[in-house]
Amino acid sequence: MKKIYLLLFISVIRMQAIAQNPYWQQEVHYTIDVSLNDTEHTLEGFLKLRYINHSPDTLRFIWFHLWPNAFKNDKTAFTEQTLQNGRTDFYFSTREKRGYINRLDFRTGNTTLKTEDHPEYIDIIKVNLAAPLLPGEETELTTPFHIQLPANFSRGGHTGHSYQVTQWYPKPAVYDRSGWHEMPYLDQGEFYSEFGSFDVSITVPDQYVVAATGELQNEQEKQWLRGKAEMAPMQIAVMKKKLDAKKRSAFAKAPANKAKKPVAHKPVSKNHKPTAYAKAPAAKVRPVQTFKTLQYKQNNIHDFAWFADSSFIVKQDTIQLSSGRVVQAMSFYRSPKSEAWAKSIQYLKDAVHFRSNLIGEYPYNVVSAVEAKIGFEGGMEYPTITSISPGMNEKELDMTIEHEVGHNWFYGILGSNERDHPWMDEGVNTYYDNRYKAMKYPGPDYPKYVQKRLPAAIEELPIDALATIKKDQPIATPSADFTFVNYMVMTYLKTGVLLKHLENKVGVQRFDSCMQAYYQQWQFKHPYPQDFEKSFSVGDGKAIHSFFDSLQQKGGVNTMARHKKFKPAFLFNFRNYDSINYLNWMPAIGYSAYDHFMFGLALHNYTFPAHKLQFFVAPMYATVSKQVNGIGRIGYTWRPNNTFEKIDLSVGGSHFSTLDGTDSNANKIFAGFYKLSPALKVTFNNKDPRSNLEKWLEFRTYLIWEKDFRYVLKSSDAAYYPTEGKTTRRYLNQLSFNIADYRALYPYDVRLQVQQGEGFYRASATGNYYFNYSSYGGLQMRVFAAKFGYIGGKTLAKQIQTEVYQPKLTAVRGNEDYTYSNYFLGRNEQTGLFSQQIMIRDGGLKIRTDLFQGLQGRSDNWIASMNLNSTLPRNLLPFPLPIKIFFDAGTYAEAWKKNAETSRFLYVAGLQVTLFKDLIQVYAPVLYSKEFRDNLKTVPEEDKFFKKISFSIDVQRFNIHKATGNKIPF
Repeated sequence: MKKIYLLLFISVIRMQAIAQNPYWQQEVHYTIDVSLNDTEHTLEGFLKLRYINHSPDTLRFIWFHLWPNAFKNDKTAFTEQTLQNGRTDFYFSTREKRGYINRLDFRTGNTTLKTEDHPEYIDIIKVNLAAPLLPGEETELTTPFHIQLPANFSRGGHTGHSYQVTQWYPKPAVYDRSGWHEMPYLDQGEFYSEFGSFDVSITVPDQYVVAATGELQNEQEKQWLRGKAEMAPMQIAVMKKKLDAKKRSAFAKAPANKAKKPVAHKPVSKNHKPTAYAKAPAAKVRPVQTFKTLQYKQNNIHDFAWFADSSFIVKQDTIQLSSGRVVQAMSFYRSPKSEAWAKSIQYLKDAVHFRSNLIGEYPYNVVSAVEAKIGFEGGMEYPTITSISPGMNEKELDMTIEHEVGHNWFYGILGSNERDHPWMDEGVNTYYDNRYKAMKYPGPDYPKYVQKRLPAAIEELPIDALATIKKDQPIATPSADFTFVNYMVMTYLKTGVLLKHLENKVGVQRFDSCMQAYYQQWQFKHPYPQDFEKSFSVGDGKAIHSFFDSLQQKGGVNTMARHKKFKPAFLFNFRNYDSINYLNWMPAIGYSAYDHFMFGLALHNYTFPAHKLQFFVAPMYATVSKQVNGIGRIGYTWRPNNTFEKIDLSVGGSHFSTLDGTDSNANKIFAGFYKLSPALKVTFNNKDPRSNLEKWLEFRTYLIWEKDFRYVLKSSDAAYYPTEGKTTRRYLNQLSFNIADYRALYPYDVRLQVQQGEGFYRASATGNYYFNYSSYGGLQMRVFAAKFGYIGGKTLAKQIQTEVYQPKLTAVRGNEDYTYSNYFLGRNEQTGLFSQQIMIRDGGLKIRTDLFQGLQGRSDNWIASMNLNSTLPRNLLPFPLPIKIFFDAGTYAEAWKKNAETSRFLYVAGLQVTLFKDLIQVYAPVLYSKEFRDNLKTVPEEDKFFKKISFSIDVQRFNIHKATGNKIPF
């Protein structure tokens, strides 16, 4: 206990010391020479770093970020996070598409510095200094480096011969008043770097257009770019075609070489010579390239990015700020027919003027936007330059440029720690996006019909929807700890909304003056949240304190009325969702072989945010049976803050026909069912919000009333005719436990279930596991086992009465869906297409044995089976088709007895067609056990290929988590 008090005391003293000490920050000055090899997609570089220690501490080492190593293998923090976020593209990428940094040799003068690997991350290294670096002293470090650029999975790399060089050089981690901030590269979660100056020389083949951070120093290159800017887009397109043709011709003439060797490159420094290039025999490489070296300089920045592409179209102009200072605006893009990019310079001007007038003047002399594939849709900011993904329309491009250029203020000039406090750049930036949008594009974005149904502040809807189901996280959560959805909704949207609330409380003028003061005080520094808070502490400070309190809290942004008004709405309506309960309605249409077309009305209150009490009812009039059918459900959900994530109490019901016939008087009659199914389901809390694991326990009772036919003999024609039989009633109690992990890599789910009805019990276990293939698709494995038993002893009557509940190896037919849980077009059809529908339950062997009960593997003891299906190689067929191969095998208790009707193991294999996101499956058996083959031959009509085909409509297996890659938690 004494140790705990001592640690607390030390922590308090340290916090007080941090608060009392004057502000300081480290200073770095980069000189980098780098050369691009566009044959091998590599960089050869040499870094000279002057590091000035302004801290009050003596430093004995410096952490360096080697972020290209995030793409080195599948065991990096980047890989783990992308898998958690539902992406497998990098994990399964080939070695040729990955990247790394190596050939490092850190020195101070002629002294080689010892390095240590980070204990957890391969993209961080500790460089031990030759001598302690005292406060106020500086040191100079140098190192060569070699980078293999990856394919562009995240922000940077290359796409063919288009290069996006970002987070590329060895970069010292920030050391500030909170200590070292060494961090791995992440896709979700951005950066934190030291301010300083950059002097970067980039050597590339002559034909490349380069866009980079900072000011270009080469006058000849400036003139060349001005010339390109004056060329018409169509001329550039023609030149590109000619250049591509020339390249193809050059490659065709060059002799093949098994071991590729790069071309001779200009050495990037006197101490760093790529001599291996010069040794390559001239006869074995493509024609010698000519190169150019471009120099870029910039002060007061903390990052440097550059882009190179021979196809770039260039536009440029100048922006005159209110002070009279002139900024050069440039855009680089690849789409000659793009009307949006043709206006990109104007968008840059609007963005710079807007932020300069509201926050503080843009301090740099150049601003650029680049069209580049960046591994995701949207944009990515760097000092003075931003990269933006292709394919945007005019408004999308304008808003994206405004947002990314805006990051020059909130990220570039105000260099907060984005990894720990993402709201300080993304959220504040979004607030200004909203003001820009309101000024330039007033009114909703959506078609008029949709506009009428959406709230005025559409960004509030997902915030409140997540809060209502308690899936939200506080804004103050670090980037890496957010779920994928919360990172977008809380960091961007909710922060923007709460800043608008703050503006409403203090007034626009006071808000703007506080932000301007914050900007003036903290430009080119590292502000923390408390610094932002201090800048906005005006008057009694209640408004800003309330804002900061809400950063730490979960919850929505609108107070939901206790007693809401009720109002009808067609399809949906989210307008004024905080004060109105909408009764949504829509047409309902159904079809079955017996009722034929059914038409009716679906009424529901499913919406966002979700209500605690939810209902859905869809009564439909059947055009043939002349009766009212339909389905319905009503349920209430509690969301406690303890062991359970939610508790659902519900009851569902349905009524449909299951058979039709003509009685002895030529009247059409129908058999059918009514079902009620009350249920209690508890979903267990998951302590890790980013986990894809789900566990739930459900108790459900099925109460089923069935009216069937009885058949009577008519004396006049000695034929049997159906007549309406009695209505019988049965029940089934069911207890299920389900555990599932909807992860992107090797997802699985397991369900344990016990059912009990009159005179019997049935216990089963079903497991599904998906093996991802590295190239495409994967192998789905399903295993099933069931044990059946009698309560009170086995009798012939019980055996007959419980037959439909007994598990079997072959797939289930409509009349065997004893809980009426799946949708069948014709449950009792014996001929025609509808008779070929099956349900994947029990053993799941996909072969039709309608006439051979003994071959179905039914058991009143136990069965076990395995079902496999696999995608086909992508290039196997001339064009992509949703075809898989399947293999089913199983055994059952009776097969192990003497004189069994079948072999101990039965199997089926064939082709499977998957449609509509696994909703519909079509199965064509090709190979199967001898028993199936021999018996089918005895009935030639049943042995035809198309007769053996079956299909399933797997409504009961639809899962919102799987359908959305577990990104939508509702």
